[in-house]
Amino acid sequence: ISLFQAMMKDLIVKEHAIRLLEAQIATGGIIDPVNSLRLPVEAAYQRGYFDKKMNLILSDPRDDTKGFFDPNTHENLTYLQLKEKCITDSSTGLCLLPLNSKRRQFIDDATKQAFESSWLFVKYGRFQGQKVSVWDLLNSEYFSEGKRREIFNHYCLRMVTLEHIKLMLEEEMKKWAHIKFPALRGHVTAYHLMECGILDRGLFERLLEGVVSPEEVLRMDSVRKYLYGTGSIGGIVLQPSNEKVGLYEAMKRNILLPGVALPLLEAQAATGFLIDPVNRQKVSLDDAVKGGLIGPELYDKLQRAEEAVTGCRDPFTGKKISLFQAMKKGLVPDQQAVRLLDAQLSTGGVIDPHRGHYVPVEFAQKKGYLDENLGNVLSRSGSDAKTFSTLDSKENVSYRQLIDRCQQDEGSGFHLLPLSLTASPVYTDAQIEHLFRETLVEEKGLTVWELLNSGYFTEEQRRELLEKFRSRAISLQQLIHLVLGLIKEMEMKAQAQVTFRGLRGSVPAVWLLDVGILSEQIFADLVQGRRTAEEVAEMEGVKQYLQGTGSIVGVFLQASNEKMGIYQAMQKNLLMPGMGARLLEAQAATGSIVDLGSNHRLSVEEATKAGVVGKELTEQLLQAERALTGYRDPYSGRLISVCQAIRKELVPAAAGIPLLEAQLATGGVIDPIHHHHLPLLSAFKHGFYDEEMHKSLSQSSDDSCVFFDPNTQESLTYQQLKDRCLQDPQTGLLLLPLSEDAAFYGDRQIMEVLKSEMVSVGTGRFKGQVVSLWDLLNSEYISNSKRRELLRTYKEEDAEGLQQIITVITKVIEETETQGKRFTFKGLRKQVSASDLFQAELIDKETLDELHQGKKTVQEVTEMNSVRKFLEGCNFIAGVLIQPSRAKMTIYQAMRQGLLRPGMALVLLEAQAATGFLIDPVKNKKLSVDEGMATGLIGREIYEKLLSAERAVTGYTHPYTKEKISLFEAMNEELIVRSHGIRLLEAQIATGGIIDPVHSHRIPVEVAYKRGYFDEKMNQILSDPTDDTKGFFDPNTHENLTYLQLLERCVQDPETGLYMLQIVRRGERYFYIDETTKQFLQAQSIQMHVGRYRAQTVSVWDLLCSPYIQEQKRKDLVRQYKCEMLTFQQLVSIITAIIEETEQRAKKLMVKGPRGEVSAAELFNSEIIDKKTLDGLLQGAHALGQLIQKDSVKRYLEGTGCIAGVSVASRKMTVYEAMRTGHLSPENGLLLLEAQAATGFITDPLKKKTFSVNQAVSARIVGDEIHKKLLFAEKAVTGYTDPDTGNKLSLFQAMKKNLIEKAYALRLLEAQVATGGVIDPEYGHHIPVEVAYKRGCLDEDTFDLLSDPEYGNKGFVDPNTHERITYAQLLQRCIRDKDTGMYLLQLLNKSEYFYVDDTTKNILSSTKVNVKLGKYAGQTLSVWELLCSDYFNEEKRKELIKKYKQKSLVILQHITNEILSIIEEKERNRRDIWFQGLRQQVTASELFKADIISQETIKKLEEGRQTVQEVANMDSVRRYLEGTSCVAGILVPSMSDPSKMKKMTIYEAMWRGILRPGTALVLLEAQAATGFIVDPLKNEKLSVDDAVSTGLVGGEIHGKLLAAEKAVTGYTDPYTGKRISLFQAMKKDLIIKEHGIRLLEAQIAT
Repeated sequence: ISLFQAMMKDLIVKEHAIRLLEAQIATGGIIDPVNSLRLPVEAAYQRGYFDKKMNLILSDPRDDTKGFFDPNTHENLTYLQLKEKCITDSSTGLCLLPLNSKRRQFIDDATKQAFESSWLFVKYGRFQGQKVSVWDLLNSEYFSEGKRREIFNHYCLRMVTLEHIKLMLEEEMKKWAHIKFPALRGHVTAYHLMECGILDRGLFERLLEGVVSPEEVLRMDSVRKYLYGTGSIGGIVLQPSNEKVGLYEAMKRNILLPGVALPLLEAQAATGFLIDPVNRQKVSLDDAVKGGLIGPELYDKLQRAEEAVTGCRDPFTGKKISLFQAMKKGLVPDQQAVRLLDAQLSTGGVIDPHRGHYVPVEFAQKKGYLDENLGNVLSRSGSDAKTFSTLDSKENVSYRQLIDRCQQDEGSGFHLLPLSLTASPVYTDAQIEHLFRETLVEEKGLTVWELLNSGYFTEEQRRELLEKFRSRAISLQQLIHLVLGLIKEMEMKAQAQVTFRGLRGSVPAVWLLDVGILSEQIFADLVQGRRTAEEVAEMEGVKQYLQGTGSIVGVFLQASNEKMGIYQAMQKNLLMPGMGARLLEAQAATGSIVDLGSNHRLSVEEATKAGVVGKELTEQLLQAERALTGYRDPYSGRLISVCQAIRKELVPAAAGIPLLEAQLATGGVIDPIHHHHLPLLSAFKHGFYDEEMHKSLSQSSDDSCVFFDPNTQESLTYQQLKDRCLQDPQTGLLLLPLSEDAAFYGDRQIMEVLKSEMVSVGTGRFKGQVVSLWDLLNSEYISNSKRRELLRTYKEEDAEGLQQIITVITKVIEETETQGKRFTFKGLRKQVSASDLFQAELIDKETLDELHQGKKTVQEVTEMNSVRKFLEGCNFIAGVLIQPSRAKMTIYQAMRQGLLRPGMALVLLEAQAATGFLIDPVKNKKLSVDEGMATGLIGREIYEKLLSAERAVTGYTHPYTKEKISLFEAMNEELIVRSHGIRLLEAQIATGGIIDPVHSHRIPVEVAYKRGYFDEKMNQILSDPTDDTKGFFDPNTHENLTYLQLLERCVQDPETGLYMLQIVRRGERYFYIDETTKQFLQAQSIQMHVGRYRAQTVSVWDLLCSPYIQEQKRKDLVRQYKCEMLTFQQLVSIITAIIEETEQRAKKLMVKGPRGEVSAAELFNSEIIDKKTLDGLLQGAHALGQLIQKDSVKRYLEGTGCIAGVSVASRKMTVYEAMRTGHLSPENGLLLLEAQAATGFITDPLKKKTFSVNQAVSARIVGDEIHKKLLFAEKAVTGYTDPDTGNKLSLFQAMKKNLIEKAYALRLLEAQVATGGVIDPEYGHHIPVEVAYKRGCLDEDTFDLLSDPEYGNKGFVDPNTHERITYAQLLQRCIRDKDTGMYLLQLLNKSEYFYVDDTTKNILSSTKVNVKLGKYAGQTLSVWELLCSDYFNEEKRKELIKKYKQKSLVILQHITNEILSIIEEKERNRRDIWFQGLRQQVTASELFKADIISQETIKKLEEGRQTVQEVANMDSVRRYLEGTSCVAGILVPSMSDPSKMKKMTIYEAMWRGILRPGTALVLLEAQAATGFIVDPLKNEKLSVDDAVSTGLVGGEIHGKLLAAEKAVTGYTDPYTGKRISLFQAMKKDLIIKEHGIRLLEAQIAT
């Protein structure tokens, strides 16, 4: 039974049931538990799940039935009232109840009291006749939560008074008046009629006051017109008998044609009801079918027409939309929609489908139920509005004209169309069929009936011809003539198989005839063969539509007479990115992207593959290309044009209009189905374009001028830009000429350099400011010619400096190669030079230099693990071991004795040959195939096959170039079977690496990629083996395996170290680690308490494969476990014992650490040393003293060095001394000292000594005033104490537990990572990053934040440049003291100070060099890449960059001096009066133009009667120059005295958790966007950069605040390069609209 029935049977408490019933009704209806669905109230009555009494209780709730509670206002509410206070989550659509913070209640008690004590007498609604408090009214169901909050908020901000709120409530109450009027569908309130403009305000007030009754209003024609309409055409009246006949009946009696009657019936349905003129009734469609007023065959058509009243359902949103909106979305055909709208407008107005009554046209336009254009069309009596026929079908008329011809029925008032009975009777269907069957058409030998029903005509065409004949519009002879003409035309078209080449694919000639591109004469000539398609396609009038008139495909540099493609010009910074992308989009939208080099026309995908455009633009250009290939209409599935896509909002107008403009300028709108341009009228006719859009684009406005001429800096239409292009005489292609000015402007390298060079200006607009050289160069002070002259000077001098670096780089590479060739190593088949090893990245530049200097011998380098593996290889399957006799034999011998199958033996021998040599495991010798044959190691029957496999080492010969190629290349050239090649490649990788046959040694995978000897796809195949790629075989188990899997089953010969494949005699036990055993051991985990895995849960398999257990020991343990000689528990005990024993022995070996001794065990557990090194220490082979001198160990024990001090004019001093003497600011000095303390010790660079913080204070290295701060920083090394457990915590863990501020912790972590790694306080030394992750001393997100130089945490400041940078970047700018090796920060003038800035790096990165020899031979690399390669050490790199920068600085200084002298000269002659603006000076005349000051004020200033300061201090001026103050900070209760309030910056409040990060960010963005970041404590205003430098805000939000600051400094238009405002940037989609609105709001409010 249901909830209601259970309540009635007292199975559930009544109050509880009422609450649940109420929730069900509020969420969709009462639930039927039997059928598991919700029911409307009426259906619930019928099933006994509800009754009227309960409905009455729930519809008029009292406090006793309000079963829910608002936690914010502490009121009892109904479920519906509570739901109204909810907000809807945009992503899920779920209702969420907002909870106000208890700390900061939304409404204070005083406000609540004021609202509760203010009363209103309520005249209408639920509280009618009662005196109710303002509080109760606002919290009633009549107000939404949003509206309620808005009122409370405005009251709290004193934007409204209580009296204002009461007046507003009195107005609001009028909406609750229960005065309703019946409409076409349902009822509407009086207030709604007033909103629609049907009732005027005065009448509405009189209605409320009772002066006018609802009945009187209902009798008013002006009201009835909109509630019910003025009446549609109800039927016909026959003359002279005056018989009234319904439209359907007239059609059935053949009095009216179906083509006349059906539109009139649809008009009835679309205006409210179907009409029975005989019984004088209006009925709904369903009732009309039931009563026989219309036949069921018309039901579907009339139901679609009726949706004009009830609303059409949008299939995508599920929402109800009006007829006009449905037409716009393509849900209703345009012609039908216009006809029904004409009927509605003729009978009262447009019908609102949500309210079910007519509304005035103005209101309909406001709601989007009609637009002005269509309204005007229907109100005129033009042909477009004549969508109905007269009864005799001889004339097209509008619905209004038809109504005017009607007679009005006296009894019902229905409009009836008169029809004379003397008119010729309409033919019946039977009469027409008989006549047509009797009439023979001699030309075809068929009757008229047979011709009409042949395949020549569609059903629609046939019906149209019959209608014309039936209505006597044409005679029988005229019909026959018309039919024959149509048949002839169709037969001619059918014969025409002629097609033309369009923009994409072929276009039928028939279609070109239909759209008016071909004339009938030319078409006939084509069909009859008098002209060819090629001849016609070349005709001017045809070609322009098929191929277009050409888009802008490139640029022409006037200075150098050079041609280049658009994308190339973008890459060279000759075109702005936005401008270039827009021109490429125009190409894609008008046919193809043109490759200027080959003159090929390419699709976007082809252009991307060919490198004509970059991959970063692919998605953008594919979207543009859809303007050519068509957009898919989501409603109909049809392909539509760009104009239609804009209209249907599938494409934003801002993106679509430039494409449409380009199409119009290159031949016309493109047909998205046949892919060619169309004549204008045809585009209109087929709906691919419309007149409104054409009118809009024909007017030269900001919306249509979306292209840009970089020469004149003008916005133009595409056609205007095309007119300014040059035609290439060779190809005929259009090229945009670029003047010298335009090309100079586009050079982004120069722009970046000049932007980074800051100049202090002492006069004029920039007085007292530090401005970039670029801004000065582009200011009003510098003329175009002077600007070009200065830029050319810089460019020429700079190019010379870059050329000097390139010369040095080339020389270094040549010298390195010459040195490297003097030293040779034994390769696989020939000698290998040191240079070859360097190029293969097997040795570094340092090793190469040591060979050259004699510090290392060839033998020593050969024995290096990293080199030997690649020269000799490793882990080959050398032979066979017979078990249990342990007899060794060669693979060939095992095959001869029948122990190995021939196929198996051959693949193993081929693998030997392909990995270097055939192996004799008995004599421990390696031989070539020829040598193996000569010594009898192999037989002649496999000699050829092994010679073929050996080519994987010696190289294959390319059949065309005759060059030596690798195994992988041979496989790709199909010189070797793919499966065979994969098997040999796999063997090479498993035995040391892919073999380079040219240089005769193995190479790492990364190098193989670069040389084309391997690729990602093949790597994927080999790293994820399937049975298809398992090319080897286990002779004992008969399994297919990879080479690596087979190798794992081999045993190592103790004498030779070679791997031998076991062959076990029948009946003997064969041991190997199978997958099942491996998976079982991987699934078993144990908790470790010692060693490297202490406090971790590790699988038994991982422990077996760990460095603690050698390979042979692992195999023995697993064998014993598998043979049940060991239980699982015993196996675990043995493993644990091995680890514990290693740990105990290693703990006894101690080395000196930074804070006490560190055991060898800890170095191993921290992965600072490997197991081999640990074993050497335990066995006494390695000395502890030597170990700690190794760089790989020293960097973790001592660190790589922090910034130990400063260097001032070649004098060393401690950081603290530099602070005391004023060389360093206290803030910057403290940052550096805290970094010292947090990375180990306070440093004295003069004595090369380190101290703990306490020792440093005692030794007076630092002062007492910073003692506590440094002690706190030192805890990053010694550890923080967990207040909960008392355990020692690392810096990162303390930050996670909020024991220290995040910004502070990140700064110290930054210093630790930059000086060797995060410090583990448990042992007091640095640890590798991976170990830090495992120990919880760091996580990946934080490491990414610390290691990202661009977007990461920048906790330090360069005192020379005042930049906010990372500790690692600051270290790079230091010098190394020659005496102590410590890092010293130089304090110099900017001109003397050297560091590699981003601008210099970008210039060097964009300057390319074609390398002709060495490691990068044949490659084009940037100068920066070469400087950072192994060819250059850091010192040499810095030396070269320093030389370049010094030369560049001289040029920039020259330009700066010249600009400053121009400014000074102009300012001497200027009469303008300057005011200080937000970021620069503003003239009095500019303030006058902005309506901020008057002409009279200017006069007073000029005459000296008022000073600049006096005017600037006037409120009306100051508010515009400075603003009226933003939200600067927050006030919080003081910790020491809660009765007092304490000021705090917004950023500090965020880090203390008082403000949410999102809230804090929007407030800081608002500050940046209104002028400055504000420090409310010091009452200072700072730019974003200055705020970050001083620590007022953190580096993590630097980028976001800089973006917001552009609202003050201006955005750069990507199309024009000009500076634009926040609003303009928003309009161009350079900033998200919501973000832009927020910043604009802040600007207006301040």
